[in-house]
Amino acid sequence: MGADKKRKRSKEETSAKEASKGSRETIIAVQVIEDASSEANVPDLDRPSKKAKSGKDEKKSKKDKNEKKDKEVKSKEDEMSEKKDKKDKKERKEKKDKKERKEKKDKKEKRKKDSSTENLSDASSSLESSAVASPESDRIDVDVEMNMEMTPAIATPDQEITKKIVEIMVQEKKAMDNGKASKKDKVEGEKRVHVKETVSVATTPTNSTSASTSDSEDSENSKKKGSDKDSLKDGNGLTKKERKLLKIKQRQLSRKSEGDGEPSFNVKDGYELTLKELRDLVVFILTETPSLPWIQVMNKFKVEKVLLLYVSGLDPTMFHFNIKSSDAHRSIAWATRADTHGGPVEEFSYLREYFEKASVVKATGDKYRIFSPTNTLLNVPLSKSEKLKREKEKKDKKPKKMKAENFIMSLEELHESDFPIPRYLDPNAPELEKDWIETPKLKKTTLTPPPKKVIAMDCEMCRTEAGPELTRVTLIDYNGATVLDELVKPEHKILDYLTQYSGMTAARLEGVTTRLADVQKLLKKLIDYNTILVGHSLENDMKVLKLAHPFIIDTSLIYHHTRGPPYRPGLKWLAQKWLQREIQANAERGHDSAEDALACMDLLKLKLSKPPGFGEYEQDQESLFSRLHRFNIPRTSVLIDSDAFAGQSATATIRTASDTEVVAAIPEAIQKHNFVWARLRDIEINHGKVPEQVLAEGQLVDTGRASKISSAEKIQATEEEIRAGIKSIDNSVRQIFESLPPRTAVILTSGQGDHREVSKLQLRQKAFAELSKKKPSSEIPEEERFSEEDVEKLEKAIEMAKGGICFLTVKT
Repeated sequence: MGADKKRKRSKEETSAKEASKGSRETIIAVQVIEDASSEANVPDLDRPSKKAKSGKDEKKSKKDKNEKKDKEVKSKEDEMSEKKDKKDKKERKEKKDKKERKEKKDKKEKRKKDSSTENLSDASSSLESSAVASPESDRIDVDVEMNMEMTPAIATPDQEITKKIVEIMVQEKKAMDNGKASKKDKVEGEKRVHVKETVSVATTPTNSTSASTSDSEDSENSKKKGSDKDSLKDGNGLTKKERKLLKIKQRQLSRKSEGDGEPSFNVKDGYELTLKELRDLVVFILTETPSLPWIQVMNKFKVEKVLLLYVSGLDPTMFHFNIKSSDAHRSIAWATRADTHGGPVEEFSYLREYFEKASVVKATGDKYRIFSPTNTLLNVPLSKSEKLKREKEKKDKKPKKMKAENFIMSLEELHESDFPIPRYLDPNAPELEKDWIETPKLKKTTLTPPPKKVIAMDCEMCRTEAGPELTRVTLIDYNGATVLDELVKPEHKILDYLTQYSGMTAARLEGVTTRLADVQKLLKKLIDYNTILVGHSLENDMKVLKLAHPFIIDTSLIYHHTRGPPYRPGLKWLAQKWLQREIQANAERGHDSAEDALACMDLLKLKLSKPPGFGEYEQDQESLFSRLHRFNIPRTSVLIDSDAFAGQSATATIRTASDTEVVAAIPEAIQKHNFVWARLRDIEINHGKVPEQVLAEGQLVDTGRASKISSAEKIQATEEEIRAGIKSIDNSVRQIFESLPPRTAVILTSGQGDHREVSKLQLRQKAFAELSKKKPSSEIPEEERFSEEDVEKLEKAIEMAKGGICFLTVKT
């Protein structure tokens, strides 16, 4: 019995020693792995039983290791080297987070002291997985202080034993760092750690659980590894997902307010600004679109009002800016430059008080054309969601019956297409010459006006000493019947009948006595204020007829080119595509005005019979006013301009006849609405000077805006006239600015620069193109040709004319 007791006691002592040794090995793994446990995406080596077996085999047969095991050791060394690199990165990150850990230390320590024995088991299984995944424990620096912090969370009440174990662990770690252990020993040591972990999770007097864990439990812990990491909380009690959501909220909050200061603009250098950027700025301020890269808007949510002031006639050269230098990509303290270089810009006294800096802004266009600045500013691209919504509505919506009135050209479109415009439609339009006629305006009555009638018109012309002149005019009514078809004898000597286009010959005009004046008398009887004229590129026909009419439908606009606006389709192509009809087929006979007029009428009738959008290029834009109104907090808007057609989508439009009326209308408008568009014109004199007015009987001299034109005449204005225009604009800006409520964002822009040189070259190019159709280039005089050098000049002139100026500020 005594021997049995001795043997039993000896076994218990041996078991205790092995358990103590296993505990020491486990704590080493726990502490070493603590630093490496945060590494993500490390392969899980969940095969402890095989490793244990492999370790035993290696001990028994070290001399008989084959090449396969050598390769295995080598691969593990490579893996350890790779993990060392990861550890280095991790250490750099830990240094950065050191301050944060220090602040959270007290909270963390308190939380660990309150942890139960169950938490010990969870933490152990999580660490076990990490230990298997991180075999380079010998390369990780051990922080004694951190180990002492971690001990209360996993240790037993016997703190003395724990401290001794930690000290032993540190000593062994230092020995390995000093090179006292070989690489093979390191690999074997790692395997021993994994084996011991499977035998004992922890060695504490209170832990009566079996020293070994089953393979099924080990596999289950491995599966829970990813979810455990996500559910682990930091010092503030937040999980990884909660921290991510918190960062998103913080970013949103920082965008809404950058402090308690007033809103302001900070334009960043290095960006080429276009009118699109200014348009997007309006949308950004008044809605919740993403931030713009070229500007920082401080406290933008405090801005509720935006004024966009369009002042045509200003250009960068006036402010001594060079759009080809770095000036075009940064904001400039323009007042200092104006004082240095002088010039008419010195007359701006109030402008320098309100706008410290100026920036170059460019109009859109291509190499040979500048697109309308107002169209660019007042139209925005559709969002993807809005496109899908409109497509769905288009499918679900029942076809709406269209009327001819829906396709009448706006005043702005008439201006852009260079149509003759009646003075009552636009007071700023130049006076018609004495041999011109305009359709008289219908006097207002209490009775409902009669419905408008539609007449299609087409003209043929020849080239005379005075330029193009009328040779034939044809009018077709809505039913296709001919209303008028007259041959006309030109007033001047004919130089070219243009037979290939007009179909006119000397024989056809022989004996014709009808003159243009006779045709105008007939037109007065057939066309009145309730008439809509339909034609293709009708501006040329109106010019040879010397007729100004307010209501025009142009088939080159209601049907789109396959490339979309601003390109225009030809009448022959439209007839072939949509009417399946061949017109203008006989090159020798030329065009037939009756055939062309009938094609225009049939194209309009087809358009009216189809759903909205038929024959049009798929539009991907909408009005700026509509975009603001669609915001979840609808933004109201108002347009203040002489052209009210441009503001059809605005909440309100105010038609003005002078800058004085614009200034008077802004205060009330800005109080009632979120966005105001207004145009000042008195500086447009910089783009031309009106010729002396020929007054009709009883007409008074116009000293207002009508005496200054934007581009109808290309006469150079004198410096005195330019200075007078600047003073007028400067005074208007002062009155407007003083009337604005606080925290109103103000955007002042010219849209584009001086385009007189562009217009001059384009006229020469157009004349040369017309001549090239009539005769070979060898017969065209040198002075009438448009050479490659002229083409280069045109491109450079367009690039210069695109350059405008803009000023940004927020009234405080």
